[in-house]
Amino acid sequence: MEAFEGLVRKVSKAFEWAGVVGILCIFSANIVDVVGAKFFKWPLPGALELISFSQVLAIAPAIAFGLFLGTHLRIDFLFDKFPRHLKVALGVFVSLLCFLLSLTIFVQATKYAYSLQRSGEIGSVSKLPLFPFAYVFAFSLVPVMLFFAVEMLTIVRRK
Repeated sequence: MEAFEGLVRKVSKAFEWAGVVGILCIFSANIVDVVGAKFFKWPLPGALELISFSQVLAIAPAIAFGLFLGTHLRIDFLFDKFPRHLKVALGVFVSLLCFLLSLTIFVQATKYAYSLQRSGEIGSVSKLPLFPFAYVFAFSLVPVMLFFAVEMLTIVRRK
């Protein structure tokens, strides 16, 4: 179990680095756009689209590692007052719901990405294809689903 959790944590950490690349893309596009507009009278064409697409790269891959770090909101003050067996049951139930929600979003995002790919949808100014960003969002949910699977198994094991 610890080996599986370690693997999921490593995958989540690797995805987090994809988020770092997204932040660097946002930063670079902003710098090029502002310097180009102010000093050379030539703003970066499609900068707003590029920054918007880069936000998907910055945020989505980092979600799972944020779950491991515990930086996402949880309401535990009521949960802590419940008896042990109810905590276990609710913990598994909540983790299962989160897993199923992540799975549903993954399936729908993958379908959406595929439809963007088939239609050839591109950004209006940047002319960048939209489907790679939708696939990044979709596949960023894989470590999230794995996190909730690990969480369910951990709760049941600690029982």
